[in-house]
Amino acid sequence: MAKTKRPEMAFDEKTGLYRKRLKDPATGKWVSVYGHTKEETRRRAREKGAELAVAADLRENPQLWTYARQWYELHTGGYSAKRREDYRNAINNHICPILGSKQIRDITYSDTQQVMAAVADKSKSLQQKVVTTMRRIFEAAVKDKIIDQSPCADLTPGGQDAAEKVALTRAQQAALLDAVRGLPVFPFVALCLYTGLRREEALGLQWRYVHLEAPAPHIDVRAACNWGAKNTAELTPLLKSDAAYRSIPLPPQLVQILQQLQETQNGPYVISRGEGELLSASAFRKRWGAVTLRETRQITYTMRGQKITRDLHVGDEVPYHPGVVVSLDFHTTPHLLRHTYISELILSGVAVKRVQYLAGHSSPIQTLRIYTHLMENRPEDLYAEVARAFPG
Repeated sequence: MAKTKRPEMAFDEKTGLYRKRLKDPATGKWVSVYGHTKEETRRRAREKGAELAVAADLRENPQLWTYARQWYELHTGGYSAKRREDYRNAINNHICPILGSKQIRDITYSDTQQVMAAVADKSKSLQQKVVTTMRRIFEAAVKDKIIDQSPCADLTPGGQDAAEKVALTRAQQAALLDAVRGLPVFPFVALCLYTGLRREEALGLQWRYVHLEAPAPHIDVRAACNWGAKNTAELTPLLKSDAAYRSIPLPPQLVQILQQLQETQNGPYVISRGEGELLSASAFRKRWGAVTLRETRQITYTMRGQKITRDLHVGDEVPYHPGVVVSLDFHTTPHLLRHTYISELILSGVAVKRVQYLAGHSSPIQTLRIYTHLMENRPEDLYAEVARAFPG
C-alpha cells in the first residue's frame, strides 16, 4: 500500500500562520517553525534546521570550555580546596583563553602546544599543573567516546625549577617570634614554625584536636580552612592527600604558647577572629601584614604632596605606623615556616620516613626530592670522609 504523502506544512486558520515541523537530530523531538507565508516559513525552517544541526554537533563534539566546565564539576569534588583551585586556575586562566572556543575533535597537538607557549615564561610547577589538567580533560573525553585519542598525551612541561628555598636560621626564627610576639599573628607563626602545618591546616585547626594534657602533647590534623568566593571561609575535612591526616607532637615552647592562648579563646578554632570565626582570606592577609610590615624593603609613600621612595632598614620606623620598627632583615612566607620545620627535623637526624609522616608528604620520594641536600651533606658531616680519602 502506498504511503500517504504528508503535506510540507500546515496552515492554522485561527492564527493565520503556516507551521512546519522539524526533527531535532540531537533529541529526536519535533520542533515547530511558524511564518506568515510559505516562503517565510521555509526560510525560518532552513535557519532553524541549521541551528539544530550545529547544536547536535556541539552535543557530540562540544566546545572545550563547555566540556572542561562539566569535567571540573564531575571530577574534582573529592579533592582538596587547594587542588580544585589549581585545576580552576589552569582551565580559566591558561587553557580556555586559547582553546575554549574550539570543538574538542578539532583540537590538535599543535593547539595544545600553543597553550604551553603562552606559559613558557611561567614556573615549571605551573606548567605541570596546566599539562596535568589538559591531560585529565582529554582523557575523560576519550572515555566518553568524544575523541579517539588525546592530543596532549605526549605533552611535557618546560620552565625552570623553582629557586631552592632557604630555611630560616635559628637566629632568624627567634627574631621573627620576637618581632610579632603579642600580635594577633603570633600564634599562627609559632604553630606553623613548630609543627610544619600548611597554612590551610593551621587556620582550620580546632581545639578539640589539640591535646596539651596528653603524656605526649600533640595535635591531630583532620581538617582545613577553605577560602571560597566573596571572601568566605569554611571548614573542610578534605586535605591535600591521605598522608595529610596525621598527628604531630608539640615541642614544650609551643605547648606553653597554646596553653596561654587557650585561656583567652572561646571559639572552636585555635586561629580565629571575632567570636571565634574562621579567618577569611582578607582577614588573614591583614593579619600576616604585621610580618611584612616589619621587614626590610623598599616603600613608596606621599608626604606633603610629594611621592617619596626609600629603603627601610633594620631600626627604621615604618612611615604612617607609629611605634612600628623594622626588625627583620629577611623575607618570610607561611610556606617558609613549614619549610623551616621540615629542614630542622632533617638537620636534627630524624629518619626520612618519620619526616615524611610529620610533613604529610604522600611519599618519601617527595621528601627526598626537596631536602636531600640537607641530609648529611654539610661540610661538617662530610669533612672526616673527605680527609680519609686524601691522607696527609
